[in-house]
Amino acid sequence: MNTYYPTVDIVVCAHNNKKVTARCLDSLLSLSYPNFKIILVDDCSTDDSVVFLRDKYPTVTIIENEKNFGAAKTRSNGIKSGNAEYVVTMDNDATLSPDWLTKMVKLMESDEKIGQAGGKILSFNNPKIIAEAGVSMSFRGRGYPIGEGRLASDDKYNKERKVLSISTASMIVRRKILNKIGGFCDAYYYGYEDTDLSLMINIAGYKVIYYPEAVSYHMLSTTVSQTIGKKRVYYWMRNRLLIMFRSYELKNLFRYLPANLRFTAGDCFHHPERIMPVLLGWLWIIFHLPNIIIQRRKINNFRKVRDSQLHRLFNSD
Repeated sequence: MNTYYPTVDIVVCAHNNKKVTARCLDSLLSLSYPNFKIILVDDCSTDDSVVFLRDKYPTVTIIENEKNFGAAKTRSNGIKSGNAEYVVTMDNDATLSPDWLTKMVKLMESDEKIGQAGGKILSFNNPKIIAEAGVSMSFRGRGYPIGEGRLASDDKYNKERKVLSISTASMIVRRKILNKIGGFCDAYYYGYEDTDLSLMINIAGYKVIYYPEAVSYHMLSTTVSQTIGKKRVYYWMRNRLLIMFRSYELKNLFRYLPANLRFTAGDCFHHPERIMPVLLGWLWIIFHLPNIIIQRRKINNFRKVRDSQLHRLFNSD
């Protein structure tokens, strides 16, 4: 009797760090699952990463961005180049356990209402410590990894559960759901594009699941640190606003936006160097408000879940 193995596209986002990327690809080539394709999208590396990786990994499909597009659009480019039933996204500084994909596909196949799933992510440098057990968010838009810094053996993080979000460092999602919600929002550039994607999946009425049996390892923000550097504050502050403006129902946007403003004002008081990035973030939101309104209408067209139903997934630990 033949066993059916759904097709999977594994999309790796990379910028420079060829040796780090090679370690990621080595882990993927050691996966026990038999039916997947690796798509590496290079976000305009300035070293010889592409030449090195193309020579070392001839079976890997490599796409080169003509300029630095950022994580969201880079992942989108990789996803669009494939047609598999499932999509896995990977950061190039993450690695997977050999049975990660087998376990993830089995989970997804067990329940059609699961739209997205992620496993337990351990610190690459200290595998006894959790880097992430899913992602949650405060009502003022600040996302954070659940369980960060806790022991991997902690029973609290060894149970499957619904979560608000999953990191794109290593996650699996159904392609048909990506098509339904429009995939990643390219406007995020860096940061919160994964939280936004999971929110859209939740809003569309599908489950986002943390599945601790599938284990991966992450070096944490290696690529982001080298790519955006000091601009990180700008993107974090701006993208927190963007995720609120895109996904919150109008009454909750007006309810929680003042909390964001109070927190940001306090942060700027203690860190004056952040005032300009915050102002630039607000100017970006104001300038793009007409387009954000259009996006909100599209989101409302597939919305099946109200904010009130999602609130229990906020502020999780």
